[in-house]
Amino acid sequence: MAQDQHKKATLKDVSKAAGLSLITVSRALRKPETVHADTRAKVQRTIEEIGYVPNLAARSLKSQKSDMIGVVVPILASSLFADFAQGVNGILEPRGQQMLLAVSDWSPQKEEEAVRTFIARQADAIIVTGFSHSKGTKRLLEQFNGPVVEAWNLRDEAIDIAVGFDNYNASADMTRYLIDSGYQNIVLAGGASNNNDQSDDRTRGFTETMRNAQREIAADTIVTYDTPASLESGQRLIRDLLARDHKPDVVFFTAELPAQGAALWCLSQGIRVPEDIAIAGFGDLSHSALMPTPLTTVRIKGRALGECAATQVVERLETDITPSRIHDLGYELMIRKTT
Repeated sequence: MAQDQHKKATLKDVSKAAGLSLITVSRALRKPETVHADTRAKVQRTIEEIGYVPNLAARSLKSQKSDMIGVVVPILASSLFADFAQGVNGILEPRGQQMLLAVSDWSPQKEEEAVRTFIARQADAIIVTGFSHSKGTKRLLEQFNGPVVEAWNLRDEAIDIAVGFDNYNASADMTRYLIDSGYQNIVLAGGASNNNDQSDDRTRGFTETMRNAQREIAADTIVTYDTPASLESGQRLIRDLLARDHKPDVVFFTAELPAQGAALWCLSQGIRVPEDIAIAGFGDLSHSALMPTPLTTVRIKGRALGECAATQVVERLETDITPSRIHDLGYELMIRKTT
């Protein structure tokens, strides 16, 4: 029954191969509950045998639904964003909805291209990371006629729905803990804040908490690691910091991978953590607690963020429920052995 490899199988081909009317085959695909189970099974076997793929684009034109949800994440190197995507997919898949995933590399232009593509493909909803959008992206999202979720941070001025946690307060709480623990020379190691409202909020949380505690913020108090954040960027940064004449006694990384890299480099060099230098991270990746010296960090619920974002989308699409605009999933300080 195999079709010519250069010829795309059609619904008529399924009808002929199955020995069923075109109407019956169409009904078995569109409204399976109206067709006898044996007939449905026969149609499904035939579809598999001849390699028929339904034209979803044509179907979406009729139903005004594509069952596709566009999701933009900045990177996939961090398991936090991978967990987020898994959380989204875990909610969508059982409902027959597909996730279209794009990676922006923290580029507003790439995010805008992804959003344009999602809209062109008639995505039913769009989930993006943060609130740092180009003017074009913001205009597209404001004019989009489906649900829009901005995730990983919180803003009252969200375009539609915000699902995240308070990055500012999370950073402020960790900074306050380090101050209260008696550390004197605290260094913040962050990524570039351009086009990254989460990084900007974490930096502000640090600086304002330091100033409120009458702590000096010198020119070298805040440093940046190479992006994208990685184990290697943390190793390079901690090496440079320990080469200073006036060494820090603690480094607070605003991302988890470089904090892990710094801790592992210290271990390889015989530098004691936290006795010689303390390290704190942000993210609590799955193996942070399993490091040779378990990492002090801020726990973020990446998968739960994805599940919540997708749930808001589903409720908007499938019910008349109008979800709350702001969903704060919180954070938690995980005080371990590196401080």
